[in-house]
Amino acid sequence: MNKLIIKFFKKFQGRKISSEDLKSALKKAMNLGASAQDFLLIVNLVKDTKNKKYKLDKKYLVILSAAIIYVVVPIDAVSDLIPGVGWIDDATLIGYVARGYAEVLRDYKDFCEKKALSDA
Repeated sequence: MNKLIIKFFKKFQGRKISSEDLKSALKKAMNLGASAQDFLLIVNLVKDTKNKKYKLDKKYLVILSAAIIYVVVPIDAVSDLIPGVGWIDDATLIGYVARGYAEVLRDYKDFCEKKALSDA
């Protein structure tokens, strides 16, 4: 399964992420079970980077954007149209990305917490 996910993930790596992709991603997050919280963090990180509220190295932005696009596109390793199993590959990929880029996500969480404190 991992090789299949990586193959399809690479397919989406070169695509630019749009505002519509980000909106669609937020709607689909609820389908990711335990990975939903990590996915929402990734979506917000990419959104804040695109809006120049947060600075992220381009290589991380490309990878995290590709992960979002992978989830948004209904035709991937296991089609999202297959009831019950269509989201397994998406959740697996998000879990893999969240573990692999845990430090990047932790830094962003810290940024958000500091921002919330300064805004209060």
